[in-house]
Amino acid sequence: MDGPKPTERLDDPTQTRLQSTFLKRLGGQSGYLVRIHPIALGDGVIALPKSRVVVGRDDDCDIVLADHDVSRAHASIEFKIGAYILTDLGSTNGTMVNQKKVKSTILKSGDFLHVGKSILKFLRGDDIERQYHETVYSMMLNDGLTGIPNRRYFQDALQRELTRSQRHKRPLSLVLFDIDHFKKINDTCGHLSGDLVLRELTDRIRATVRRDEVFARVGGEEFAVILPEATLEQAALFAERIRALAESKTVLAEDREIPVTVSLGVAYTAGEDALSPESLYDRADQKLYEAKQSGRNRVAS
Repeated sequence: MDGPKPTERLDDPTQTRLQSTFLKRLGGQSGYLVRIHPIALGDGVIALPKSRVVVGRDDDCDIVLADHDVSRAHASIEFKIGAYILTDLGSTNGTMVNQKKVKSTILKSGDFLHVGKSILKFLRGDDIERQYHETVYSMMLNDGLTGIPNRRYFQDALQRELTRSQRHKRPLSLVLFDIDHFKKINDTCGHLSGDLVLRELTDRIRATVRRDEVFARVGGEEFAVILPEATLEQAALFAERIRALAESKTVLAEDREIPVTVSLGVAYTAGEDALSPESLYDRADQKLYEAKQSGRNRVAS
C-alpha cells in the first residue's frame, strides 16, 4: 500500500483535509505521531511503519528532532506482535510517556510522548480520523505543554465574559500572574526543568479553578484566570491562594528541588463602563508589574 515514508510529515496546519486523506488511505492498522509541542517545529502527522524507527537528534535517525535536549539516538518505536513498543535508548534526559519516565512501554492510542522539548501524541485505531481531528481541534484551543486553554481561547473567553458583564452589569475580575525569575530557572536548571515547573504549577492551580472560570497560559511563563461574578476583594483572595499554593512546595527535577513563587496582578470591572478586553488586560498587567516592582511573590490589586 502506498503511503508516507516513516519520516514524511505534513507540516502545514491548514492541510487538515489532505491529512485526512492520508489517514483514510492508511487505515487504522498503522500508528501515527502528531506533533503537539512546540508547534513551531512542525505540527503534522508522522506515519509509523510496522518496523523499527529511531527517534533522535542525529540526521541518520528516522524521526529527527533538532533539539539539544534530545540525544543523538534517543528512543526507538518498534512494531511487535500487533503493538508499538517505545524504548528509551539510554538517552541523557530520558523519555517520558504521559509525564512519567519510561524505559520501555507499549504505546496506547492517546499517549503523550515527551522527548526533549517535543511532545508528540500517539494515535492508533479504527477511528483514527476522528482521533486526529479531535487532536487538531484541541491544539487550536489548548496549550500543548500544559494542556490548559491557550491565549487564543483566553481572548475569546475574555471578550465573551466582558460582554456578559456589561450587558447585565455584573462583576468580572481578571488575575494575571507569572513565575518569578523563570529565566534563571531555565538558565540554571535547564529548559526541561523549566517545562516541568510550568506543568507542575499548572496542575496545582488547575485543581482550584471552578468550571465557570477560565485558567489559561497566555505567554511563556504568564498565566491568566478569568473570574466571572467575582468582586475585587474576592479576586484578590483567590490570587493570594494561588500565590501561597505556588510556594507551598518545591518542584523536584532530576533530584534537584526548585523553589517556585509567582507575582500576581488583579483587575476588576462592575460592568458599568465600556471597557475593552485589552483595557481590562492592561489593568491587570499594570498591577502585575507593581507586584514585581515591590518585591515579587505578592499580589497587587
